[in-house]
Amino acid sequence: MSLRADSPAALKALDSPAAAIRLYLLHGPDEAGSEALAARLGKAMGEGAERVDLDGAVLRGDPARLADEAAAISMFGDRRWIRVQPAGEEILPAVEALFAAPAAGNPAVVIAGNLRKTSKLLTLVEGQQAGLAIVSYAPEGRNAEALAVSLARELGLELPGAMARRLVALTQGERGLLAREIEKLALYLDATPDAPKAATREALDALGAEGGEQQLFRAASILLSGDLRAAEHEMARLRTSGGSLAGLARLTLQRAIGLAQDGHRGPRPGGRGDEALAQRWNAADLARAIHGLAEAERTSRLSYGIGEPVLAQALITVARLAARSR
Repeated sequence: MSLRADSPAALKALDSPAAAIRLYLLHGPDEAGSEALAARLGKAMGEGAERVDLDGAVLRGDPARLADEAAAISMFGDRRWIRVQPAGEEILPAVEALFAAPAAGNPAVVIAGNLRKTSKLLTLVEGQQAGLAIVSYAPEGRNAEALAVSLARELGLELPGAMARRLVALTQGERGLLAREIEKLALYLDATPDAPKAATREALDALGAEGGEQQLFRAASILLSGDLRAAEHEMARLRTSGGSLAGLARLTLQRAIGLAQDGHRGPRPGGRGDEALAQRWNAADLARAIHGLAEAERTSRLSYGIGEPVLAQALITVARLAARSR
C-alpha cells in the first residue's frame, strides 16, 4: 500500500501503528519530512519503547539482521521498533527476508530518500499487505501554510497567517524543519492543547536572538546593513572563536524574511533597528538575498563537505546586495 504524507490516512497509520504493518517505507524528496514521520511513529510507540538503529550498509552485509531484530524481545520488556537510515536498494534482500519470516511484533521504519518509480524496494513494499510506503513532498504555497497551522494547532499554538508564511519561508517548506520550529515556538510560549497560546513575531524574534547569541545577532545586522569590511571581519571573528556560519546564515535568513514581510511598517517595540534595515533594501534584492541564503542553508545540510564555503559565499552576497543600496 502507498500513501502521501499529507493524507489523513498516513498520519492515522503512524499515530496508531497497526500490528499488521511490519515495515514502513518513508521516502520522497522531502527527507526531513520523512524523518519527522518516523519520529511521529516513534512517539506513538511510547516513551518506553526501545529503538534499534541500523543502516543500509549493515543490512547489505547481513540481510537476516532486520528480521532477527524484528523478532527479538526488548531487554527492558517494553515495545521495540527498528529505524533504518540511510537506506536504498541495497536493503532489498533484508526486506524480502523480513516479509518471508514469521510475523513478529516489532515494526521496522525505513527512511530511504527519493526513490525512483521503478525502484524494486518501493515495488516490493507497495505490493505487501504488511508493508506501507509513505511518500513525502515538500509542501508549497497555501498547502505549506495550512500544514504549518495544522502542526501548530496540534501543540496548542494559534498561528496567524503571517506567522505561518514566515515559518514556511524560513524552513523552505520542509516538513521536518517546519515541525521543529513550531515545536520550539510552542515550548517557548508554554502552549499546550489544553492551554493554547497565540504565536507572536516577538516570540519568534526572541527565539532567534537566544539561539544565535549576541555575536551572531550583531553579525547578522552588519551583513544586512551592507558594511562589507565589517561583515568580513565579523565572519572571520566567528570562525576564530569556533562559531558556526550555519547559525549565522539561519539567523540572517530569519531576519531577512521578517524584513520582507513587514519592513514597510512603522517602528515596533523590540524591533532592534529592523525598520531601519528594511528601508535600506528594495524588494527584488531582498528576495534574491532570501533565496540565496535558503539555498545555501539547504545545501549545507545535504552536502556536508562543502557547506561552509557555500554559506560564506551566500553571506557575502547578502552584504554586497545591501551595500549597493547604501
